[in-house]
Amino acid sequence: MTVDHPTPPPTLLLLATGGTIAGRGVTRTSLNSYTAGAMSGSELLQELPQLQGVAQLQVEQLANLDSADLQFQHWKRLVTRIREAFAESCELAGVVITHGTNTLEETAWLLELLIDDPRPVVLVGAMRPATALSADGPLNLFQALQVAGSPQARGHGVLVVMDGQIHGARAVTKVATQGVGAFQSPDLGPLGWVDDSGVHLPEASRFRSVPFATLALPAQWPEVAILYGCVNPSLALVSSLSHAGVKGVVWTGTGAGQLSSGEREAIKTWPGVLPLMLRASRCGRGPVHPCPLQDELGLLPAGTLNPQKARILLLLALIAGMERAELSALLASMPMIGG
Repeated sequence: MTVDHPTPPPTLLLLATGGTIAGRGVTRTSLNSYTAGAMSGSELLQELPQLQGVAQLQVEQLANLDSADLQFQHWKRLVTRIREAFAESCELAGVVITHGTNTLEETAWLLELLIDDPRPVVLVGAMRPATALSADGPLNLFQALQVAGSPQARGHGVLVVMDGQIHGARAVTKVATQGVGAFQSPDLGPLGWVDDSGVHLPEASRFRSVPFATLALPAQWPEVAILYGCVNPSLALVSSLSHAGVKGVVWTGTGAGQLSSGEREAIKTWPGVLPLMLRASRCGRGPVHPCPLQDELGLLPAGTLNPQKARILLLLALIAGMERAELSALLASMPMIGG
């Protein structure tokens, strides 16, 4: 007689970095006044006995801070640990990262450009601290672990799980300061969702571009600034950046990434060698297309990347030693929307 042995739960690595999901308030009704990163990853798991049988977990505390205080050194450590974990264990099904929501989308996009493995990397956060009434963190974390351990998530790259929705790293962004539904993917929508009946995702594309898969991250990162377009912008900021010797600039233009005549003139009179420059939009959705008037100044269109994600692409391009023509070719090869 054949005896069926139950399938063991997937092995997952949980990397805790702090954030609101690990926040502690003075009272249970403290929703805006709390200390982010006050609880460890292990403490968060103590609130989830429902995980018994769902996953075999290894927990590591890489940081415990408000994500607004993340530094490049934290990114380097995170990338190094994920690469090591995937290389060391073929049994590892995926990685989950608890993270503050303020810069969660930036970390997700950075990892999307650097981590070349079909196994999922899932970022998760919360809009309410762990001590709050109806805290969203426990369910978000449970569902992130569900997704990371699901075969359906393989090949989709870096994912963000918030409020039952599964988003891709390229499109996801935080769109509200409050409310559990603060994350959206403008122009695209979520890739799927997760609930008590399981993980719901379409079949992953067979091809996924990871342009900086072998890039080694340095101790010292290049200086890249973001300038914000508005009526009568301060050109003194442009002058300050030029004298500071920044290596890259993301111009957050009005409309479809348009710069004012004063900003264009400031580029024309930039002393010395122009930095690598990308042109994004402040609108929040919609693409920035090539434009001869802007392109001839050395500005490259960032497509659907928001300014903060365009900055990450520029950072990695500079670390990789790319010239403007190489970055232009990379941008042209990347899909306008999606992965």
